[in-house]
Amino acid sequence: MLLQTYPELRTRDLDAISAAFKLKAFAGGADLSAARAGGEFVFRAANFKQAGLSRVGYDSSIMLEVDPSSDILIAYQLREVSEVLVDGEVIENGVIHPGCLIPSERPWSVQNPNGYQVLMLRVETETLRRKQLALLGTDHARLELRQPRLAGATRALLRESVLNFAKELDVVDRCFLPSLVVNSVDEICLGILTSLSEHYLEAGRPPAAPSGVQMGRVEEYIVANYQRPLTVEAIVEISGVSARSVLRHFLPRHGYTLHDYLARIRLTMAQASLPAYRDDATVASVALRCGFSSVNQFVQAYRNRFGESPTVPLGERPPGRH
Repeated sequence: MLLQTYPELRTRDLDAISAAFKLKAFAGGADLSAARAGGEFVFRAANFKQAGLSRVGYDSSIMLEVDPSSDILIAYQLREVSEVLVDGEVIENGVIHPGCLIPSERPWSVQNPNGYQVLMLRVETETLRRKQLALLGTDHARLELRQPRLAGATRALLRESVLNFAKELDVVDRCFLPSLVVNSVDEICLGILTSLSEHYLEAGRPPAAPSGVQMGRVEEYIVANYQRPLTVEAIVEISGVSARSVLRHFLPRHGYTLHDYLARIRLTMAQASLPAYRDDATVASVALRCGFSSVNQFVQAYRNRFGESPTVPLGERPPGRH
């Protein structure tokens, strides 16, 4: 289950369920006329300034009329199949489908004949617009996003990023939470733009390559600030060119992506910072100082890079360190 560590609303009372949908699930109205007695409603949410995740489930028939939201929403079905009506189009949204996008300021409705369980991603529209400007280097009055089912293979990576964010939120230590949120929101927004943005997908020829000086600024910044999150806005501020240009031309220059380069710097600094004998608290402290979003992320990346774990087995620790 996702978002297990976040506050939960759980009820079987139909009046409470109707009120909960209106207040918690962006709904203007809920038709529970076909609901069976005793159906359980469960709602959990993790909300942050620029984005949020909510897991909503109801194990009986329900139809929702949903008021427009100022945010971009993407619904990922976790159980059963729903029929979403948005912009005059009925979209089937099931576990095997890549999700359903709800544009901002659009009313929509959804029919769930057998109940449902959905993970809802919310992204602040202005945040996505700002990142699109940084990515493309040109401003557009509106966000034009296509449905995930019309996107290419990258839609699977977007869904994976959202699910991984939800999983990490359940296990992350609180001290890592700010870094996790910044990194995950930037990764998810980049995934939305590169797989769903009409402006990005319809861009013409590849962007011009940054100059050696501009690319050098990015490299120097990463080495000096490896512990800080690297967002698309930061890339533009550092380089003076669009993030798309830097991301596109970094790979042929170095043989790996910009974010792989950042990960390699972080891992090198972490390896140099780890003492010969360390406990779990020491490993967590190094991971946090080196900019990783969680201990799990650090341990996996360290093992992939160096072929060993950053932790020391209990049997190899000196007396008093067990």
